[in-house]
Amino acid sequence: MGALVRLLLIAVILATAWAFRDHLGDIRTALASAGWQGILAMAAYHPIAICLCGLAWGALSSEAEAPTFILARWVRDGVSELASFLPLAGEMAGARMLSCRDIRASSAGALTVVDVTAEVIAQFLFSLAGLSLWLIRHPTGEVVQWAMIGVGLAVPVLFAFVAIQRSSVMRFLETLPSRLMPKVWPVPDAETGIHARITALWADHRRVMRAVALHLAAWTVSAGEAWLALWLLGHPLALADVIAMECIIFAIRSAAFFIPAALGVQEGGYVLLAGILGLPPEVALAVSLLKRGRAILLGIPALVVWQIIESRSSRQGPQNLPVR
Repeated sequence: MGALVRLLLIAVILATAWAFRDHLGDIRTALASAGWQGILAMAAYHPIAICLCGLAWGALSSEAEAPTFILARWVRDGVSELASFLPLAGEMAGARMLSCRDIRASSAGALTVVDVTAEVIAQFLFSLAGLSLWLIRHPTGEVVQWAMIGVGLAVPVLFAFVAIQRSSVMRFLETLPSRLMPKVWPVPDAETGIHARITALWADHRRVMRAVALHLAAWTVSAGEAWLALWLLGHPLALADVIAMECIIFAIRSAAFFIPAALGVQEGGYVLLAGILGLPPEVALAVSLLKRGRAILLGIPALVVWQIIESRSSRQGPQNLPVR
């Protein structure tokens, strides 16, 4: 039954991706300029960022080897890219992958929460660096003003996000299901539950700082992907300009989290910012479409791997299921 549900979920994901194909624009536009070799090159480059993110996730814990976290990150990104219409679908799939690798559910959930936070902190630092580059190279225009407003608003939100995790609010949320359904959902243990694990993870400052540093490297590598796309399209830009552009694009995507895969938002951001950098609109759109093509090329195999691992975990029986 569980396998059937997962197959239906994957079918829904693929059907939704197909339904939104017209909103992604004509991928053939990008293929005409860069060819299939371009998308393959992007797909070969992107795993560097995936590995760095996986290593950042694994840096928070010694409960599993690095390949486990890298694999879980690949699945997490694949589900996020193709199923972003489901809130936190990628994060839940990633946590489930860790659980399938003999990491208890509470630890998997806590590791995912802290890793997401470390990634957001790294993105904030990357945005500050990119905004500084943009301010130096392109000091005029409304882009700088709106970007500075966005960064300013992000500071209290980020502090609140971290504070909530370390407060009793997280414990309340953790025990809420057992309060609402006491006969069905047992009360999580206070010493080994998600809140306790999150608190322990934040207490290890060295591990958290290592995770943030690795995520910062991953954001920088991801910016290099746009530089590669522009080079493949025959319109190379200075790396500093690309990093500045990408930091704003990443911020736009994060702000538009409620829009599935930031459809249209990412493309509009590229057209606007690339125009300031002197790139034709069709080239800016082609960069975004190359990224979309790469996401599909890497995302579909990730869904298949997710299904295979889940099926194996189900066949192993309840004795190997993670402890709550």
